[in-house]
Amino acid sequence: MLRSIATLAFAFFAAAAVALIGRPVLRTAIVAAWNDPASLPALSIDPRIHHEAAARPCAERIADLLPKAMAQIESAHSRPFSKSPRIGVYASYRTYARANGLGDAGIAGVSRAGWALLSPTLCEDEHDRLAGVLTHELSHLHFFGWRSRNAARPPPWFTEGLAVAASGGGGAEGVDDDEARLALRADIRVILDEAAWTDFSAIRFTREPACVAPCDLWTYRQRLAFRQAGLFISWMRARNPEKFTLLLRRLEQGEIFDGAFDEIFGETPKRLWRFFIDDVARVQPASHLPE
Repeated sequence: MLRSIATLAFAFFAAAAVALIGRPVLRTAIVAAWNDPASLPALSIDPRIHHEAAARPCAERIADLLPKAMAQIESAHSRPFSKSPRIGVYASYRTYARANGLGDAGIAGVSRAGWALLSPTLCEDEHDRLAGVLTHELSHLHFFGWRSRNAARPPPWFTEGLAVAASGGGGAEGVDDDEARLALRADIRVILDEAAWTDFSAIRFTREPACVAPCDLWTYRQRLAFRQAGLFISWMRARNPEKFTLLLRRLEQGEIFDGAFDEIFGETPKRLWRFFIDDVARVQPASHLPE
């Protein structure tokens, strides 16, 4: 009898192990659950911020940045946060990768389950990106904080573009608006599809971008895509701010993206994108205007 129970238990755990190996998304989600940022010490001056011990100086800097960043996002999204954001700050790339739900230490910031998790690189080599990436991730927390967890997610190009526009370019540093417009004119255009933009290799373009060393092509194409999506979001908002705000409110209520978008704007996203491209083609970037 005991042998039978042991055999069944072994079979169960073996099957679970096989399932985890075969489903990396499930595996990283379980690992992330075991590395809950809530278990990190809270910063005494702002308990919304949790940090690894070695990341305390960076956490204190974030405490200084947070009020302005939150105000910027509330203004851009036209309403307050539904709940106070929480921030996880890491000194260890390994721990950050395990906690962020992606298993990838190369992504500067991730929003997950009401938390903005920030990579050690923002406290070190890329410290100049800290304010922008923090504000970018707060945009995600704001938007998804109003939605039911079971609501269908809008396409990543919309949520990433919204975060770039709302943060003033956070997440797209190194590619400015003029460079993104020049790429659009050259038919190097991000494709608005359902691809998960957390997987930068899944982001597609009509023509592949190129950059000259020491530019890192992997980073460049991701930031170019984010910047172009952000320009599109800013263009839609400027064209009709009332309709854009209505779209946000209806998406926050959990409505399906395509249906809400088509009804509010009277156009599909791809058709409106075409109008946006036509506008870009007519207006030359300021930095390239003749003297």
